[in-house]
Amino acid sequence: MTDWASGYVADIEYLPGLYVEQAPNHLMLGALVNGFEPPFVSGPFTYCELGCGQGVTALVIAAANPQAEIIATDFNPAQIARARAMAKAAGLSNITFLELSFAEMLGRSDLPEFDMVTLHGVWSWIAPEDRHNITRFMRERVKPGGMVSVTYNAMPGWTALLPMQRLLLEHSRLGRERSDVQVMKGLEWIERLQAAGSGVLGNAALLDQLRKGSDKSGAPNRAVYLAHEYLNANWHPQYHMDTAAELAEAKLGFIGSASLIDNFPDLALKPEQRQLLEEVPAGPLRETLKDYLVSRPFRRDLYARGPRRIADGQRDAHLRTFGLALTIPPHEARTELDVPAGKAQLPDRFYKPLFAALAERPRSLDDLVALPELKDQPGAPSMVEIAGVLVGSGQAIAIPPQQLPRNDAAVRLNRLLAQEVAEQRAATAAIATPLTGSGLNLTTMEGAVFHALATGITPEHGALTDTIVNRLAASGTPLARDGNVITSPEGQREIVGESADWCLRIRVPLWEALGAL
Repeated sequence: MTDWASGYVADIEYLPGLYVEQAPNHLMLGALVNGFEPPFVSGPFTYCELGCGQGVTALVIAAANPQAEIIATDFNPAQIARARAMAKAAGLSNITFLELSFAEMLGRSDLPEFDMVTLHGVWSWIAPEDRHNITRFMRERVKPGGMVSVTYNAMPGWTALLPMQRLLLEHSRLGRERSDVQVMKGLEWIERLQAAGSGVLGNAALLDQLRKGSDKSGAPNRAVYLAHEYLNANWHPQYHMDTAAELAEAKLGFIGSASLIDNFPDLALKPEQRQLLEEVPAGPLRETLKDYLVSRPFRRDLYARGPRRIADGQRDAHLRTFGLALTIPPHEARTELDVPAGKAQLPDRFYKPLFAALAERPRSLDDLVALPELKDQPGAPSMVEIAGVLVGSGQAIAIPPQQLPRNDAAVRLNRLLAQEVAEQRAATAAIATPLTGSGLNLTTMEGAVFHALATGITPEHGALTDTIVNRLAASGTPLARDGNVITSPEGQREIVGESADWCLRIRVPLWEALGAL
């Protein structure tokens, strides 16, 4: 910890990552799904990310939206330096990275008013005075009608982990090692406390889940994540109604969730839960009660500075200009979804034709509702449902109006971002997709294939496979199949060749269609 960090972990940088829920297209769609006017649907706009970390999300948004002015801030000079270097290398001229604390943002006369402001992983990790500073900034700098996206650890979903977080924090103060080392030692210490009979610190399964998580980034990255999650002195999971009350001081009103599935009560809640909620007036308490009913530990709230309800016809007129692109292989399309209420079954007779149409190419919502299998059919899903469900389930990405299919800065940025994976400095990569005004996250092998293609390596005569195998060998990265490490050159070429062929058939057409490659 350092004095200037105000109790926040600053001796190690936050992990880079792309959070597509912060992208302008996603925020606009979130507003429309909930029946509110977005701040814009096309043309120039201003966008600000507070607490941008290494800046990957802001960089991707800037590259995919050359018509926008992007400002991104963070208090950590190492992270701002890294983000500025990446922007310069990519030749991005529409983004500015500023090293600012939340207090230092106030009163700046050189900042524009913003159509959108986002903050991911900030709100419940900072001191009350910093939340107050953010609220003041919103009051000063968010345009009337502008949108704000704020994500945070939510109560009561974190109740069981409160005692464990406090002990991890206090134990870390006993040592002088780096935060990622301290947090893993703290978990070992808590495991000993459990073995000695402590019944308030969860169980062995919970500890194992904390250590391993659901990511594929490996132990070192997991330790960095855990340090940033749990070792902050101002770690305070928030009730929605308290967050809504604070942001109301900036004239911000809650309009819905950026987790789009959560906006559909029939999917998010059981019938008896919906009935209970109807007994409570609409407002912050009712929204908070949802977190009691489904034990939601993380919220992605959308706010507007002056929410404007729009008629269904006006909403649909906006939606007709949006499109969707399938982001999963067609054979992985799902009509049975895991939702907060359990399992939800989408009607196959409607959704299978939708998936088939999107597997051919990206299409507008207007085209999708006009498919013969849907048009004038009783019970057919509306544009609101199609967009909300397919994007909300992670099977599609929204295409806003008037997006450019490709630009040189996006291509350069994507090559740089994928290089981190190709050279085995990162396990995953993000790329900008200009057609969507957003981006995609790539797996390790997808990132390696993308970078090879972006640097001129072709699949002919095994050149693509050879390049990836040689890079893996140079970095000492093992290849495994069925849990067994493959050491023979022939076996390694077979594994890489199969993965590369899959990417060429399934992923490359998508990357090209979205303007990423």
